[in-house]
Amino acid sequence: MSDDKTDEAAVRELAQAYYDTMVAADEAGMRRVFDARAPIVGHFDGEFLWQSLDEFIAEAREVVGKHGKEERRIERVDIHGDTALAVVGGRYAELWFEDQLAMVKVDGAWRVVAKTFWVKPGA
Repeated sequence: MSDDKTDEAAVRELAQAYYDTMVAADEAGMRRVFDARAPIVGHFDGEFLWQSLDEFIAEAREVVGKHGKEERRIERVDIHGDTALAVVGGRYAELWFEDQLAMVKVDGAWRVVAKTFWVKPGA
């Protein structure tokens, strides 16, 4: 079993890879970050969305290059055993999103198993 600092570094690295692959619409990268069954859930434009990973990848392709200044911040990381939560703020589709990435460590590697999000008003 790895130590807490190693796990925190790995979770932060996965959170960074999440944002980088999402804004680049890097399908292979997104599939490495997410478990194939991961839901993507939140409200956007007044609608409640519950997307599959395939739907999220298709959306990322539609908005690639339309984010404005690409920036992200890892707001928080909480690790409890083999589960983690990373909160990532970042610009996507010209809006500021705060994404909560639920992660599980499987066979020694962290994977995102669910993403919830919200759009920060006025950001």
